[in-house]
Amino acid sequence: MTVGTLCRRAISAIFWVVIHLHNAWRAAIALLLVCCLASGCARSYAGPKVLAAVGAALLVGGGTTWVVGERQNQNGTANLGLVTTVIGVGAVIGAAGWLAASVSCEEDPDCPRGEECKEIPALPGRVPYKQCMRRPGP
Repeated sequence: MTVGTLCRRAISAIFWVVIHLHNAWRAAIALLLVCCLASGCARSYAGPKVLAAVGAALLVGGGTTWVVGERQNQNGTANLGLVTTVIGVGAVIGAAGWLAASVSCEEDPDCPRGEECKEIPALPGRVPYKQCMRRPGP
């Protein structure tokens, strides 16, 4: 399954939820999530962006489930929320590492089309590093 197919399925599932929700706040949150997922499906570095969006959704959903379970003294719900939150944290951290590995480079061919490898200066006493950055416009 490609990233584009995954994005389209996630967005259509969220639209289905919005259509079937009656609460305006929930609909607004779901639409905000659609916008976040759509921006995460951007061409450059789409994989890490989608993973970060999914991780953020798991964080929000898991945190909410955890709080609701604690307030209503439902240990099973609270435990599910805690596990979901931990998975979301892991996904966000994994996406950050994946993105950092994707933008590091040694030479221009290591970067995607339209980007070049540039050296980023470091503080005195530290080693500078190289990163893929957009080429300046004409």
